[in-house]
Amino acid sequence: MSSNNVWSRGDIDLNIKLLREIRNADGQALSAGRVPGSSVVHKFGANLLVPTTFTPVTRGGIYPMVQVAGATTLRVKAGGNAADTAAGAGAREITIQGLSPTGVEIFESVITAGASASTSTTATFIRVYRAWVSASGTYASTAGGSHVADIVIEDTAGTQDWATIPLNGFGMAQTTIAAYTVPLGKTAYMRSWLLQVDSNKAVDFIFYVRENILEAAAPFSGYRVKFGAFGVADNISVKPHTPAGPFPALTDLVWMAKVGATTGIAAADFELVLEDAV
Repeated sequence: MSSNNVWSRGDIDLNIKLLREIRNADGQALSAGRVPGSSVVHKFGANLLVPTTFTPVTRGGIYPMVQVAGATTLRVKAGGNAADTAAGAGAREITIQGLSPTGVEIFESVITAGASASTSTTATFIRVYRAWVSASGTYASTAGGSHVADIVIEDTAGTQDWATIPLNGFGMAQTTIAAYTVPLGKTAYMRSWLLQVDSNKAVDFIFYVRENILEAAAPFSGYRVKFGAFGVADNISVKPHTPAGPFPALTDLVWMAKVGATTGIAAADFELVLEDAV
């Protein structure tokens, strides 16, 4: 505090930081949104066909990381089930969450069109880290889910798949993407992670980080390994005393995995705390 008893900006920022550190110890307060400037992000993903080269832990092993110049509108890909349509018994609407070309987090919903491609989003995306069934023609229960077939998100040109909402025999109604990109104005800390594998196949996991995703020309920031777990043959749960990070705004956080031969199964689950930049 300054000599005239007036709080300086530095004093205010320091006290906000200390308040967050105290309150962040209470996970329930974080989840309930009672910690000003802080929030929780829970991400999980799985790849049922992990190859012998490092691949994102996502359905199909995809997580497009396009530059700003490659920003694109998105849609639901053609080839789905006729029941997943605007007035059908399955998925009627899909909401897509990711980043705009400025790095701001955006959401947009599109109406499904059965076996045809949906209309495209109006917004353009450079990242998609979550999509889900936000409206369904079925009151989902233990007897049946909210959609009837896999739902694939693609670019409007139809040249690249971006994410899949898998059916898995029941209807997951949510993408499984073990990756995230920190939005503009936020800083992320990873509080915990869980790695799971098929017990018959050892898996190598690596956690990759890429900062400054809006860079448009070389030299670019490196795609760096922060840590890994190798030859994993059983589940691993990690809750460090101090969280991993900080990971600044506009940073990709991607779990990747590979097996030694043929293919295997890998899943990763992790929890982030986001703080507003001060």
